[in-house]
Amino acid sequence: MPPGVDLFEEHGEVAALWPQRIYHDRTVVCFDRHLDLKPLAPGGAEALRAAASAGQDPAALVRRLPVRGVPGAFGLDDFWTAAAIAGGLKSLVWVPSWRSHPGWWSTATDAVSLIAVRPAAPPDAPPRTPYSPSDPSDPSDPSDPSDPYEAYEATPREAYEAYDSQEVVDPAPCARACCLSVTLCGVRLTVVPPDLLAEHRRRHLRGDVVVDIDLDWLVDEHGRLDHEVDDLAELVSLCGGELSAMTWSTRSGFLPAEFRRVGRDVARRLGLRTRESSYLPATPWPEDVLLNVHRGVVPPEFTTDSQERVAEGVAIALRGLAAAAHDPGAAHEAYERAAAHGYRSSWLAYRTGIAHYLAGDHGPARARLRRAVAIDPADTLAMHARILAARATARIDGPRPALAELSSLARELPLRAGVWRTVRVLAEAGGERELTQEAEEALRRIRRLGVPRQSAERSDR
Repeated sequence: MPPGVDLFEEHGEVAALWPQRIYHDRTVVCFDRHLDLKPLAPGGAEALRAAASAGQDPAALVRRLPVRGVPGAFGLDDFWTAAAIAGGLKSLVWVPSWRSHPGWWSTATDAVSLIAVRPAAPPDAPPRTPYSPSDPSDPSDPSDPSDPYEAYEATPREAYEAYDSQEVVDPAPCARACCLSVTLCGVRLTVVPPDLLAEHRRRHLRGDVVVDIDLDWLVDEHGRLDHEVDDLAELVSLCGGELSAMTWSTRSGFLPAEFRRVGRDVARRLGLRTRESSYLPATPWPEDVLLNVHRGVVPPEFTTDSQERVAEGVAIALRGLAAAAHDPGAAHEAYERAAAHGYRSSWLAYRTGIAHYLAGDHGPARARLRRAVAIDPADTLAMHARILAARATARIDGPRPALAELSSLARELPLRAGVWRTVRVLAEAGGERELTQEAEEALRRIRRLGVPRQSAERSDR
């Protein structure tokens, strides 16, 4: 019988394999349209360490779709960070779906630039006021709709402590002809376009390799084929290691259901059999709902058969997400209705804020974006929300308050060139010489990533 490969519904479910020590002393090569690496939600690192010390399965901490940032849990968008704590992961090669092109190092840098390094909590950061997400009437909720445009507290000190799984401050980026390497979330991450993987394997991959595939790498949510099955099988063979898992990503809306067959097609090309190994329960709403959300198509009204009160709130939020781009008012109403059912969606607040921002409604935009940040401060979504909120501040309150927001954020996002450029412009206009110089030096470091270390490449030959 040919060897088998585990086939999961959603990517975070690969945590079920971690007790087998599949990543220990190995480099993981992951084919994925999205990079599932970011700081964990508050309490996630502690929960993982507690599970490890008690000999418990980390898979029990995988959160259900489509909720983001559940305290003490992890999921499909941050599980590589969890793997660094509970799965023995140290080295990750991410093979994105896009191919190399002139200046691709900038594309790679931008792809990782919203992953925050461990920030220093501001001295005036207030303590967190605990609240229960199942009690929407709690007055400590920073998204209290009684003052929707002004109710915002500075990011609480404990939110910064959510980064305690990562001690690295300098991401130590390094560009070479075939890759960009950077240390983030406790993982040495290397970005390698698929057409450069053979060169990277020959020059830089040492030791054992294990391969992981999210099948949305082949096909996007609109059914556009980026790669052929044979091409993927050839790249996996090139890596020379065990294929540990494949993921459909259909429930999360990233792979249309009609393409689920590609998992078994890839396995057949590699002479493997598949094992359906998913363990998360099916979502209590139609399977194509998240696919429609990604496409911006508002799904029909639906009800859930779940006994959990919050499930109805999630269902309401999903409809709001699909409507956000063209009707931010309806999306905001959906947010409030979902909150009344005990579910506050940072994703919905973020999407609503963006819609207001693009419409030039900077007051509502900032309020919605800050609400997203307050719900899940360490998320990459929150980082982008902070950028847009600071730009809204520039239009509402002027450049000096915006500079105060952006300069703090830039130090948490040392690879985000756009933020540093804005800091430089505002600092120069305000006569702040030291901050101008700091921004210029940061931009020089980022620009150097577009000039690979040719001397190092020659020495590799």
